[in-house]
Amino acid sequence: MNLFDRFILTIYSFALIILSCIAIAATSGLISSDVFRPYMEQMLSGTNLAYLIVAIIFLVVSLRFFFSSFRRSKPKVDRGIRQRSDLGEVNITIQTIQTIAERAARRVKGVRDMKTNVKALESGNIISLRVSVDGETPLPELTQKLQQDVKDQVEGIAGVVISEVQVVVTEVAQQENYAARKRVE
Repeated sequence: MNLFDRFILTIYSFALIILSCIAIAATSGLISSDVFRPYMEQMLSGTNLAYLIVAIIFLVVSLRFFFSSFRRSKPKVDRGIRQRSDLGEVNITIQTIQTIAERAARRVKGVRDMKTNVKALESGNIISLRVSVDGETPLPELTQKLQQDVKDQVEGIAGVVISEVQVVVTEVAQQENYAARKRVE
């Protein structure tokens, strides 16, 4: 729904709320019917053009919303990174970039678990990794290898330039849990 439709729907809903409150107040006896009698007589006599215009506006807006509910919505295009080639446009989805980055990160020795986020910005594409590590590999070496391998793999496979690979180490596994898990596997 575009901005204009949202604006019209907001005004339309507000007007219906007011009319509903007035109808409830009139039928429940909170407001005397004498208050509405002059307006009803004007509407029914057909002498007031303002009522006709308001009624036509409500009808047009109602019809617009009614028919727009049957309109087929366009399939949602997954956000991605668009590139132009000699043969046309290529769109690589964010999910695809995340999958390539995760596959590359899992190959780095010492990485246990991770969450990946990709941002396609005008200033460049950024991959953020939140990783859990085993605690045996020195963090400076692990994070540097992680950044380089993810950048190289994504750029090599997808052909997308990565301007930055951010790494946040969220957890270092405790040795006894990791050793016990390693034996079980």
